[in-house]
Amino acid sequence: MKYVLYGRVIDSVKDEAVENGMVIVDGERILYAGERNDEMVTDDMQVRDAGNGTIMPGFIDAHAHLTGEESRNSSGTSAFDALLTVVKDLGELVDAGVTGVRDMSLFGKPLKNAVEKGNILGPRITPGGRVLSVSAGHCDFDTDLSVKEANEKSLTGYLMDGPEDCLRGVRQQFRDGAEFIKICATGGVSSAVDNINDVQFSDEELRVIVGEAARHGTYVTAHCTGTAGTLQALKCGVTCIEHGVMLDEECIAIMKEKDIPLVTTLSVALGLADMKNLPDFMMKKAVSVKESAMNSFRMAHEAGIRVALGTDYSNTGNTPFKHIGKEFYSLTRCGYTPMEAIKAGTVNGAYLMRKDQEIGTLEAGKLADLVIVNGNPLEDILVLADADNISTVMIGGKIVKG
Repeated sequence: MKYVLYGRVIDSVKDEAVENGMVIVDGERILYAGERNDEMVTDDMQVRDAGNGTIMPGFIDAHAHLTGEESRNSSGTSAFDALLTVVKDLGELVDAGVTGVRDMSLFGKPLKNAVEKGNILGPRITPGGRVLSVSAGHCDFDTDLSVKEANEKSLTGYLMDGPEDCLRGVRQQFRDGAEFIKICATGGVSSAVDNINDVQFSDEELRVIVGEAARHGTYVTAHCTGTAGTLQALKCGVTCIEHGVMLDEECIAIMKEKDIPLVTTLSVALGLADMKNLPDFMMKKAVSVKESAMNSFRMAHEAGIRVALGTDYSNTGNTPFKHIGKEFYSLTRCGYTPMEAIKAGTVNGAYLMRKDQEIGTLEAGKLADLVIVNGNPLEDILVLADADNISTVMIGGKIVKG
């Protein structure tokens, strides 16, 4: 199928929009993106006119948990219930304009396979497996279970202690289809058994994890809240930081020198304190990091750190996929321009998915993953924050919404 799309074009390459723009799609790829040129249009092309809308790359959420979290409150509590809920969730992601996801859960690989085979509707998925944590660490959510039982049951975390256990844990994630590795370098807001400033792995454990990931040709990203654990992770070879809500000048300097990206998860960092039905310990932690988070992200912006949009959403009542585009607005609260926020949620996310040669920008030869948005996000970034404003979604040249 061939399409010609008329409208304002944001390609995530240039720093400005093409107001009288055009995108031509031939099969699964983009043939042209730029100024309108009707001489390129042929009779076999389907025409779509965005009017005052904007054609832009599909959104990429660089930090999501496809775990069917809402199934705990509705259909049931088994892994099967959760997986069926995730299938529904993937459709809601697409509806919100998301065409790519970097997932941290047990389900990532089978979901990726099902989407690629066309068995279910969903965005492109880069699976990271379960999040690696020490016992009594950030992903130790049920201390009534033994470590063995927790690892058998959890859809999100995998507990391990000591270098040998770390080696086994990393290899297990690759066995489950992980394409990158995520660890908890520090404590976190949502865990009851640790403090946000806790340093969780030893240097030796971290080097084992980073080394094994390198042998598989990939990288390690780290959940980081406390400053000391963030520094330790950076010095031990971690090459991406998630959250980064307590960065200091030394952290920023290392990240700048080594081109280490930051995934901000601002919608959670800034919004957690206002969410409903959270336990007291979580509320207290959330309030304690809100101001430092804003400061960290402003520092990262001033230093020119590569930033990717991530939400940390799992489609609960507090983290609905319908409003996943709110993260764009959240970035602008920390000094980012709307265009910088858009690049964070498109091309920079593609970079962390390791697919930036294929997706993330509107350029000739790339896969046609794009959205048409009602309005102009450069004038009002909040138009991206509601799925109802996303009129068309295309993945690989196929219209999956609109």
